[in-house]
Amino acid sequence: YTPVRSDSVVGELRLSEPTDIILPELPKVEMLALTGKAVEGDVLTAVEVIPKSETQQRVWSKYKKDVRYQWFCSSEMEDRKSYEPLPTQRSCSYKVRLEDIGRCLRCECIVTDVFGRSTEPVYAETAPILPGMPKIDKLEIEGRGFHTNLYAVRGIYSGGKEGKSRIQWLRSMVGSPDLISIPGEIGRMYEANVDDVSYRLVAIYTPVREDGVEGQPVSASTDPIAVAFNFATEALQEPDVYKEVKQKLDLGSVKFEALCDKDRSKKVTFDILFDPSMGSLEKRVLEVNRKRVKVVKPGSKTSFPTTEIRGSYAPPFHVELFRNDQHRLRIVVDSENEVDLMVQSRHLRDVTVLVIRGLAQRFNSTSLNSLLKIET
Repeated sequence: YTPVRSDSVVGELRLSEPTDIILPELPKVEMLALTGKAVEGDVLTAVEVIPKSETQQRVWSKYKKDVRYQWFCSSEMEDRKSYEPLPTQRSCSYKVRLEDIGRCLRCECIVTDVFGRSTEPVYAETAPILPGMPKIDKLEIEGRGFHTNLYAVRGIYSGGKEGKSRIQWLRSMVGSPDLISIPGEIGRMYEANVDDVSYRLVAIYTPVREDGVEGQPVSASTDPIAVAFNFATEALQEPDVYKEVKQKLDLGSVKFEALCDKDRSKKVTFDILFDPSMGSLEKRVLEVNRKRVKVVKPGSKTSFPTTEIRGSYAPPFHVELFRNDQHRLRIVVDSENEVDLMVQSRHLRDVTVLVIRGLAQRFNSTSLNSLLKIET
């Protein structure tokens, strides 16, 4: 202040105390919005809506330092809703989890300017989180690619709590789009057998939520199943299946000893296979060569050998296995000529079946599908 008298004499200059530092307005958040759906598995993102005024637009562009976020999850306490902070969730985005289903989520936003000032918290809240659509990711089949191995389906399920999801095992011939269902095989694990040799195993997984809602089926497959080079039991290492089958196929004519159950009403035990006199089993000789199959009942002191069935590999010829009995196989020449045979081990059954099918395919061009009695 410079005082001046009426005759223009100037007095001593006086200065006032200085003001505080002049600060701009605080950055304001008109509204906090959440993008994304309140559904398990979706990503929610907090977005600040800034006032359109020129002053606020300038404040946000020149003086905003950072924006802090904190996510909360609701919990019911004494008939009122309260929110508990999710300590590690401090970014603008949040992926909705399985445990959030039925709860509400809240995001808190606080803006800080370059002068160290902070705004009041602004909130955005979701409706109760809904379960997502059932989905299965990273589906794969675990297991070594041989016909004596066990295979298992593995995948990551999402979409609410899993209910009665469905699994179906199938076979697929290499180079063919056709899928052949394996009846009764609907579990997470599958034990392969000689029927699977040369096919790819396919598992189709249909995810189902506990309330019955179904997701999209997903499939996984193996490489073509090969004949096992060897397989072990607890007590011994059995002969090499692959090598034994190859030797017999190269010979082109082989005989197998087997047993025939003449009284199917009685259950055949493992012990009886080693002592046929204990049951109703009779000896048979299975003769196979490049052109045909023959089952012969050996002669005795009072009878001559008799041929029970004989036939070529032409359809409807096929060989059937029984998943609940690893010692048994059925050879079917046609609708009127078939025979059930018993052998002493799975190893021998596998060799017998692989040799028959190998001769039929190699020398008669019989399709593997027809040898397994698969309609195409």
